Amino acid sequence: MGGHHSHRHSHSAGHDHGHPRSHGHDHGGDRGAPALGGTGLVNLGWALAQAVAGVALGSAALLSDSVHNLGDAAGLVLAWGAAVLAARKATSLRTWGWHRAEQLAGFANAVLVIAGAMAVAVGSVWKLLHPTPLEGLAISAWALGGILVNSLSAWWLSRHTGNLNAKGAFLHLVSDAVLSAAVVVGGLAVHFTGWAWIDPALALGVSAWLAISTWPFLQATLAALLDAVPAPHDTRNLQDALSRIEGVEAVHDLHLWPLGGDGAALSAHLVHSDAASSSEILRLALDLIHHDHPGLHATFQVEPQGVDHWHGHAVCPGRE
Repeated sequence: MGGHHSHRHSHSAGHDHGHPRSHGHDHGGDRGAPALGGTGLVNLGWALAQAVAGVALGSAALLSDSVHNLGDAAGLVLAWGAAVLAARKATSLRTWGWHRAEQLAGFANAVLVIAGAMAVAVGSVWKLLHPTPLEGLAISAWALGGILVNSLSAWWLSRHTGNLNAKGAFLHLVSDAVLSAAVVVGGLAVHFTGWAWIDPALALGVSAWLAISTWPFLQATLAALLDAVPAPHDTRNLQDALSRIEGVEAVHDLHLWPLGGDGAALSAHLVHSDAASSSEILRLALDLIHHDHPGLHATFQVEPQGVDHWHGHAVCPGRE
């Protein structure tokens, strides 16, 4: 009976002290979210127009710039939509709510950007082998429009830098403006030199930079979707720290997985000695998480030795 009581008590206390659910939901209504959505829609419209112009002008560089802008704009819209979903309350069907929406949106965006960069790279190689005359001034004019849109969007978001998503979007928009400036220079170079190869060569460079810079983000979002332990947490350090609690004989079935945003969930079984108080062990474990690992949503089962087989049934049949 005592082991059963400890199990129920640890879940209740773990939810109260390990990771306050209401605090995380409040962030979904941050004032930066509407700015993310509005900025994303504006940039999405511009990126599509720029892509059409790139195809019409035959400019691979302008097309690569539009792919970059399209990726960031889609990312803004997806991040906004995911934030709205993540702010929805948990239900009996989705007990964690919609926290995975943010990770799924990030992964989808990374895949789209890399796929777009590869498509532009293939087209750029073809244009290098089959150069055609280009209107350099028109290319530069469209790229200048990109600088204007991105600069205004960055200024708009700068008023919402208290939101981490808005800060990241602000930096992306600034990099977009810099990239558009490079396309402006490329268009002017084509106009004054007549060297059409400059345009696809610049596009190849942009495509390579897009793929290389996006790859780490793709890996990170895939790892989160596959429940990899999120940084900066370390399961070995956590297990060692929990094992050092007075009265704890062993720690097993420790699991740590990411939630939406910066949150993470932790569950573990703490085996106590016969003389130890399960309530005191639970209190010390929760204090440890609260002070040394903020942001973890902790759930502990405090159990006596030999509970692996409770009334003839295996409690943790999969553990070593």
